[in-house]
Amino acid sequence: MNRKALLLIVVVLASAALSSRADDPLNLVINPGFESGAFLPGWTNNSGGNFVNASNAHSGTYSAWMGAVGSDGSFQQSIATTVGLLYNVSFWLESPGGTPNDFSASFGGVTFYTITNAGAFPYTQFMGNITATTASSLLLFSARQDPSYWHVDDVDVHLVPEPGTLGLIALGALGLVGALRKRLV
Repeated sequence: MNRKALLLIVVVLASAALSSRADDPLNLVINPGFESGAFLPGWTNNSGGNFVNASNAHSGTYSAWMGAVGSDGSFQQSIATTVGLLYNVSFWLESPGGTPNDFSASFGGVTFYTITNAGAFPYTQFMGNITATTASSLLLFSARQDPSYWHVDDVDVHLVPEPGTLGLIALGALGLVGALRKRLV
């Protein structure tokens, strides 16, 4: 096996090990794509302007729609976390435009995304890295969208691997490549 093929195998294995999908078993969010067809299980809906709908999903069939009028509505989920560890929080958001509107996302009391009077944009992924300060961190989406609805889908919370863990993943991938190389030679 030539070096290019070995390098390609290592890149593919590392990418697979580090990839993050909403249906990933390491995702700490319950019902991350709203595929139950409702906020439950997992989410608490705090607004009559929010609902789950079977159209305009980023992936799967369902997405959450946020359309509170006049003031923000929200939905939330408590995520078990470990104090001092870093978590990557991401979600996909679509805006139909129209004003007034606002949207914000926070985790553990830290707002990592906010926008006001946004124009229309297609589903776009937004993310932040937040260090947990408590054993339970609240993931909260708040929004107002007077003329239409924000669309939220594929919510993901992952523990960020420590640098030593990434090294172990790379070492394991190299060991696998070495074993494959021996078999092919």
